[in-house]
Amino acid sequence: MRQPLSFLLIFSLLAASCRPGENQERDAFLLKGNIKLEEKEYREAIRYYHEAIREDPSFADAYNNRGIAYYESGQYPEALQDYTLAIQSRPVYTDAYFNRANAYYQLRQYEKSLADLDTVQKYYPDSAYVYFTQGIALSELGKYEAGIAAMTQAIALHSDNPEAYVNRATLYYYQKNYVQATQDIQKALQLDKQEANAHNVLGLVYLEQQQYDLALQSFNQALKLSPYQPYFLNNRGYYCLQTGQWEPAREDINQSLRLDPANSLAYRNKGIYYLKTSQPEEAIRVLRQALDLSERTEDAYFYLGQAYRQAGQPKEACQTWQKAGEQDEKSRQASKEYCQ
Repeated sequence: MRQPLSFLLIFSLLAASCRPGENQERDAFLLKGNIKLEEKEYREAIRYYHEAIREDPSFADAYNNRGIAYYESGQYPEALQDYTLAIQSRPVYTDAYFNRANAYYQLRQYEKSLADLDTVQKYYPDSAYVYFTQGIALSELGKYEAGIAAMTQAIALHSDNPEAYVNRATLYYYQKNYVQATQDIQKALQLDKQEANAHNVLGLVYLEQQQYDLALQSFNQALKLSPYQPYFLNNRGYYCLQTGQWEPAREDINQSLRLDPANSLAYRNKGIYYLKTSQPEEAIRVLRQALDLSERTEDAYFYLGQAYRQAGQPKEACQTWQKAGEQDEKSRQASKEYCQ
């Protein structure tokens, strides 16, 4: 089961300093906005930055920092627009390029995110965090080798960052290289025993190795450290599916979806639950939702084909498995067995 990496991203507030002398009123609004930004009072910060921009419509620092406030409020399109305005006002503005890369990432525009990171890298070729963020974006594009290379470079530049090891472990996990994944997790936990994501990824490794007791221990430890993390809940739900615990699985998966309704893997897992409890029509519905969110959702086509077959729709089942393509081994085998 693949683990999305977006929640591992560390965001830096690249708040610009004031530049008194050019426009004191403009700069005063910027300073007030920066204070509110630091205090996480984002609505007030946005208001002050708006006033600064009214004083100076080409004020790049205010656009950039208002973008940060929008970003931290979860308003990613607005953040993206402000970062772009900051860059238009100051074409060589690496902070804004870096922030815009994060906004593109959240909006799932990974190629554009990587393009902005490339721009930042021209000015900061030895930035561990740029490599770190590149590794995450590359993983979302399924470019795991390139992602590992980027994360390895990040580790070389900043070897005491446990999150870099966790992210590289996740990429190794995607490649089914469980030995390397485990080694990276152990290194991360040496650096920080409270790194919840490390326990979560370790649980996924144990699950793939059918070490179910150890998997549950790892997921529970991750949830002890971060009780309302939706991916951790979803992964424990997946463990419950693998061990035939249907109701605990349903509870964890539903709770995960309440916390994050945009996780395609949670819909995939809910589809598995409906399959296991002989509710194929419901399985079809939620598996379609999973694929609407991401066509790369692991095994979603396979389970959707199974749901159609369970619902007495063999033609639709075969069409689904064939649509998955040759790279989907489970769907390929199902098509070979049932559709010849």
